[in-house]
Amino acid sequence: MKFLKIIFISVLLIAVSSAQELESGAFGAPVLKYTKLVNQSALIIGGKIGWIINKRIVLGAGYYALSSNVKSSEFNSEYNKNLMLRFNYGGIELEYLLLKDTKYNLSLNMLFAGGGLDFYLADVNKKFSYRNLLVWEPEINFEMELFDWLHADAGVSYRMISSYIEVYNMTRNDLQGLNFLLILKFGKY
Repeated sequence: MKFLKIIFISVLLIAVSSAQELESGAFGAPVLKYTKLVNQSALIIGGKIGWIINKRIVLGAGYYALSSNVKSSEFNSEYNKNLMLRFNYGGIELEYLLLKDTKYNLSLNMLFAGGGLDFYLADVNKKFSYRNLLVWEPEINFEMELFDWLHADAGVSYRMISSYIEVYNMTRNDLQGLNFLLILKFGKY
């Protein structure tokens, strides 16, 4: 994990130092992630913003929340099927666009986030347990410029969780996993 961070920061520093004429732009983007949580299909919805430097480096932030119902049928609890899961995370996003001045692009992104995991009873909306999480999510995207103010991205990422203590027989592996992404970036860059 430290190796990935060092490489990403090195690429960022090289790109900034090689910029002769600094250009910048910005975007706001809704994000849709299809994933699996606790062996159930799930949809995570969120958004991110970014400041683009020299058409290559993106400094930004994002926030994501589980929008699907993930029920306790896949993890054991004394409350059986009434126990539901809430999951959200947000933090800093660093992205590097591999190509410059093209209609098509590839990008590498890394999300460093904090998040929360919440168990509650659906019928009475009573919270039972809460866990703070650290989330790391490397991502690769294919981007296409639809208009000079709109870009569409499709990509994959892998959500890694640290600082998690098992509860209700749910393990870290139940929360980690592959994501398939759709992103619409609104803004000129």
